[in-house]
Formats: sequence, C-alpha cells, structure tokens
Amino acid sequence: MEESDNNPLGLENKLYTIEEFGSTLRNKFGGDNYISNVMIAEIFLAKYPVYSCKIKKSQNHVSQKNCGCC
Repeated sequence: MEESDNNPLGLENKLYTIEEFGSTLRNKFGGDNYISNVMIAEIFLAKYPVYSCKIKKSQNHVSQKNCGCC
C-alpha cells in the first residue's frame, strides 16, 4: 500500500461508516480491545478533522467547517 501526501494513511478511496473507519484504524495502528471502533474513530477525527471527509454523512449532518470537504 503506497502512501501519498493527500492520503498519508493509505486508505481506500471510498466513504466509510464510522465503525468501518475505526476498524481500519485499529487494523493499521492497533488499539486497546476495551475501546470500540467507533470511539477510536471519534478520537482520531477529533485530532485530525480533515479525515471526516472519509466518513459517510447522515441526512441530518451539520458541517463542521474545519474538515474542508463540506
């Protein structure tokens, strides 16, 4: 898997559910088994909000303005 400047995590070019995103992060970086995939994703997105563009938005989604995609 090759990483680039616009995709440093090497993620597939698709939209993820929050659960899938957390699972992908856990597989790539590891994680405590007592923390859910959703929580891992939420913690990661709080630190790196630019990756919120990779998450499927719900119909009642409110833009956060710091993600750069919505």
